[in-house]
Amino acid sequence: MLSNDRAPRVQSTSITTRRKGALAAAALAAAIGVSAVATGQAHAVAPTTVRDGCAYVDGNERAQNIQTCWVWSESMQTSITVKIRPSGNQAGGSEQAVYFLGSLSDPSTNGRGDLYGTGYNLVAIPDSANGWSSNWQSPAVDSNGNSLGTPQWETFVGEELPLYLNDRFDIGTSGNAVSGLSISGGQAVNLALKYPDVFSVAVSRSGYYQTDSLLGYLLVPFTLSNRYGVSNGFDALWGNPFLPGNQWAENDIVRRIADAKANGQTIIISTGNGLVSSKAEWDEMIAQGGIAHVAIGSVLEIVSFTSTVLLNAQAKIFDLPIEFIYTNGAHTWNRWIRTDAQEAARLEEALGKYEQEQAAALPVDTESEATAEAAQAQSTAEPSTAAPTAAASTTSARPSPSAQVTETETEVAPDPTPTSEIAVADSTAETSTSPTTSATPTPTAQSTESDDTRHPTSTVEVIGVARSGR
Repeated sequence: MLSNDRAPRVQSTSITTRRKGALAAAALAAAIGVSAVATGQAHAVAPTTVRDGCAYVDGNERAQNIQTCWVWSESMQTSITVKIRPSGNQAGGSEQAVYFLGSLSDPSTNGRGDLYGTGYNLVAIPDSANGWSSNWQSPAVDSNGNSLGTPQWETFVGEELPLYLNDRFDIGTSGNAVSGLSISGGQAVNLALKYPDVFSVAVSRSGYYQTDSLLGYLLVPFTLSNRYGVSNGFDALWGNPFLPGNQWAENDIVRRIADAKANGQTIIISTGNGLVSSKAEWDEMIAQGGIAHVAIGSVLEIVSFTSTVLLNAQAKIFDLPIEFIYTNGAHTWNRWIRTDAQEAARLEEALGKYEQEQAAALPVDTESEATAEAAQAQSTAEPSTAAPTAAASTTSARPSPSAQVTETETEVAPDPTPTSEIAVADSTAETSTSPTTSATPTPTAQSTESDDTRHPTSTVEVIGVARSGR
């Protein structure tokens, strides 16, 4: 289990070394009139090229340009399913990614990927919510006493996956964002606080933050049992909270949130107030489980709302860099689609700000500038002959549960049979299911459909936004 002061093994780089080298080489070549192809060219210049060990598993993913990859996890000794939409950036710049925890946040299933510009890579880890997206102290066990393995999701998401993404997609190992919905909301913030060199931005939607409390001791194990069939979450996740050596305090957001200010991170929190705000929202919950589901959906969002208000008060007192977004609604898709466009815009704004700050902090290489100026002066006096060069970059293959996919343009591999630490379907976390069987949020009567019917927009207005210090 990770402690507060454990440093990630991932090296911090705001812009990968090979990208900076490529950019400098290209600039120098242009200055002296030499046409060159940069070595270590970014994979992102060919976003539709399927990487080795990845595939388009269906027409929906192909249409959204989302590749399903099987990434080997050394800490969990299995291949993990990761879905990636590469950016459309050209070589020479930095690459950042938005990591999505759990299947509810997965753009390939909720149809909300278009909210994010193609300047960012989208990376979904759908199975992580099955294990609370956390590192477990001991193996998880189902209701029949069968071992489900020992999840190590923090190690995978915070250490192993960034290296894979850097190798295969040229995504930087720092300055990224992580987002979670419902069961994964609080853990998205937790991961960012534990890996500040990897994540500069965290977004939590309808999450819960005071886990080291009597309510947390009941709520976390109940959710794991009710939604994922884990029978020993009380003891196995972070240890028995009443015995020495447990890790509940280390995973409590309220106890750790002050680190965000010291780390220079941006945290975005959104929640509904738990009140059913429309007939469409009522109908959604009735269809999923009747009156009982209406009650559960309302209670869960009220719990999230209360937890958020308490965190908001703490952020106000200590002037923490957290933005809070409040709206009407229960624990439903109708509530989540009201604010997801605003959350996506704020996330991209925060990532852009981080990138600008990093670029401004880069040292100016006066010697290189002088060399370039001299070369430019020489090129105006006597034209030089182009001498193109090229170099191919290679990546090492990692084990995957399916046949390896050759890196060709939009080739489809056989249907995968990926494994995960806890092989239980992630439904709707606590209460909601994905809006339709095609995994696209169902627009409500209050929503208007664009030409792309997978992306409903809502006309319900957000109640308000509260901002703490930056």
